[in-house]
Amino acid sequence: MAKAFLGNHSAIRVRRAERERIRQFYRDVLGCQITRELDDKDDLRMGDDFHIALLYDTGDGREVDKGVTYAAEDPLSHDDFLKATFLELKTENVEEMRQKIAAFGVKVLDVPDPHLYFQAPGGQVWRLVGIGEDLSKYEGNR
Repeated sequence: MAKAFLGNHSAIRVRRAERERIRQFYRDVLGCQITRELDDKDDLRMGDDFHIALLYDTGDGREVDKGVTYAAEDPLSHDDFLKATFLELKTENVEEMRQKIAAFGVKVLDVPDPHLYFQAPGGQVWRLVGIGEDLSKYEGNR
C-alpha cells in the first residue's frame, strides 16, 4: 500500500500589507532565513530542511516560477485564517521560544491543550511543541 509523508515544503497565503511584520516574525523570532524575495513571494528556510513560501496577494510568478500565479485574487478574511491549517512548530527550548513569541505580540489562542497555540502575523495558527516530546496522544496511539 502506498504511504504519504509530510514533505519539507509549505506555502502560506498572507496579506501584502503585513509583509514587513511577517518577515520580522519568521526571521527574527523563529530564526528562519529568507532565501529569496520576489514582489509576490518570499521563500524562507526553517532549520536545515524545511522551506516555507509566503505568498502575497496576486503576482505574475516571475521568471523563476514562470506561469505561476501565487495567490488568489481575494485574500482570506481575518476569520477564515483562524479556520485554516494548524501547523506544528518544534523547538529544543519550549519556554524560551514561548517567551520570544509572546514578546513579539502575536495573538495567543485559547485552546484546551497544554501547548501554546498562536496566530502568527499573516494569520497562520501554530502549535508549539518540544523536540522529542511524546505527542502520541495526538496520533491515536494511546
